[in-house]
Amino acid sequence: MKNYQKVQENEYGQIIGIPVSNPLAVHLLSENLYGNRVTLHDLSATILSEDHFKQIWQSVKTEVDRSCWTYLLYSGFETEDELRSALGNHFGFKGTTHYLIEVNQTMVGWVGLINQCSADHVIEIGNVYFSHQMNQSTASTEVVYLLLKACFEQGFRRVEWKCDELNQPSKRAALRFGFQYEGTFRQHRIVKGRNRNTAWFSILDEEWSELEKAYQAWLKTDNFDADGQQKMRLKDFIDLYK
Repeated sequence: MKNYQKVQENEYGQIIGIPVSNPLAVHLLSENLYGNRVTLHDLSATILSEDHFKQIWQSVKTEVDRSCWTYLLYSGFETEDELRSALGNHFGFKGTTHYLIEVNQTMVGWVGLINQCSADHVIEIGNVYFSHQMNQSTASTEVVYLLLKACFEQGFRRVEWKCDELNQPSKRAALRFGFQYEGTFRQHRIVKGRNRNTAWFSILDEEWSELEKAYQAWLKTDNFDADGQQKMRLKDFIDLYK
């Protein structure tokens, strides 16, 4: 039985949840995150250099398929000033940590740790922009691994992934990354004037030790052939370490 399923009886004969080992609030530490192929540059901890800005602008400017913006809160960026302003105010998300994604010494996307609930030890991976230079790549999986690792090492009990219920690629990605589908909130938000039903996914701290082993095994160099193609899928390793 997992911890979230465990219960106890109080003095009134009512069934309640078990105590949390560390009930004190946790706060995300702002810092860069370093992987084997990926570096995540914390926008709140560093000053964005002009060179890095030009690189991320190049990724945005050369997007071949504007459908990548459909399910985000914004519809892309037409000018450098628009993007610079969005990066500067963290895309309008309050109290969040956003990262620029560097692969092969080039900025190719961004991702946020948003909706931090410090008292409840909950945080969400969101506002994900994996540009055409990294979509469905090894880099995108390592990005998620670095974020999950940082969150659980810093004491978060739950990491969430939420998306428009109609966003099939995001839902498939959540499942591939090891998140569990929990349900759909109907009429949860209004985005760009449209109704949004939101699909909720999560990973819990007690699930992380097995998932971390799966990620580490998948990311090893010997899991890829000379052309960079995976030999075993992440899901295969997740099933192996269950």
